[in-house]
Amino acid sequence: MKFEIGIPTLNRKDLLNPSLVMYNLDFPNTRIWVLDNGMQQNINIIPNLYLRGHYDSNGNGLSVGASWNKLCENIFSDASNDYALILNDDIYLGKKTIDIEKIVSKKNKNSLIRATADWCAFLIPRSLWEKNKFDECFYPAYYEDKSYEYRMKLKGISVITTPELNPYIYQSSKTLEKDPSILEASKKNKQLYIEMWGGEPTKEKYKQPFNKQ
Repeated sequence: MKFEIGIPTLNRKDLLNPSLVMYNLDFPNTRIWVLDNGMQQNINIIPNLYLRGHYDSNGNGLSVGASWNKLCENIFSDASNDYALILNDDIYLGKKTIDIEKIVSKKNKNSLIRATADWCAFLIPRSLWEKNKFDECFYPAYYEDKSYEYRMKLKGISVITTPELNPYIYQSSKTLEKDPSILEASKKNKQLYIEMWGGEPTKEKYKQPFNKQ
């Protein structure tokens, strides 16, 4: 079982940098992809780090869903990779390669596996991502995870939660804390989710996005 790590970041390089130093020790033989959506400077360059940025003509970065897709695209471009381990920039996972391998060995190898609290850390297999990519319409963040879980539910594919992926350092919504304007985008994304699936999370009515047959 082989995996690489992907981390999208917008404005919390101050939290990401110390974690990258530790990941370099925890995963010495694993490539780490960082997708910087905020044009941040001085992100730690460690030996196994690959840094990318994707911006539109106005300098805007990708949505979280699009970032996850881009990171998975990069990771799975190596045919030997079976999984992508996607992490938030405001956490420190506190696991090593052997821990990730043990988690996968005990779970359904066709399912997405995530932390119990939220999607701050998750493992997605190549076979699942290639057929079920993330929604990119929720900009810049929030509700892309809920949409994916509901889509998988419609397909009868389980999303597995496990405390074994809970981070050693968990700092929720630090991106929002630094940029409160993202809260307004979150409210818009909630409305978009309702329009897309006919109700809030757990109250969905549609079987197809926007009830299109």
